[in-house]
Parts: sequence; structure tokens; C-alpha cells
Amino acid sequence: MYIIDTLGWIGCTLLTINIIPQICKIRATKKVEDISTTFIVINMTGLLMYSTYAWYNNILHMAISTTLSACFSGYLLFLKCIYTLD
Repeated sequence: MYIIDTLGWIGCTLLTINIIPQICKIRATKKVEDISTTFIVINMTGLLMYSTYAWYNNILHMAISTTLSACFSGYLLFLKCIYTLD
């Protein structure tokens, strides 16, 4: 079971950090035209629902991963809003 748990943590970590390069690129270029607001909103909604499920069922690796991912998506939406107004 140890190997499966390790795979779960690694997978959740990778899914959590996968949006960081996009955030870094947007901060560097300030270009957000190609980022879909609909995608971000649907992604955040799904992550928040999934996070609620994971915290309720005490699935720690999923709960942490989805909560952090939702925060990163929220920040991405924030950047989209700021750089769209510029």
C-alpha cells in the first residue's frame, strides 16, 4: 500500500504544480488573451467541489492538492482580470 500512497501523493503534487508555469509566463509577458475565462471558472468550480468532497471524506492528499489548485486557478483568474483591463 505504501507504493500506491506514494504514487497518489506524487500525482497530486504534479497536478497541483502544473499551472505554475502558466502563471509565471503570464506574469512575465502580461499576455492573457489566449487564456479562456470560462476554462478558469469551470476549473475552479470543479476543484472546489472536489476539494469539499476530499476534505469531507478525509482524503488528505486529494484535499490538499485540489485546495491548492483552486487557489492557483483563482490567482490565474485574478491575473486574467488585471491584465485584461490594462
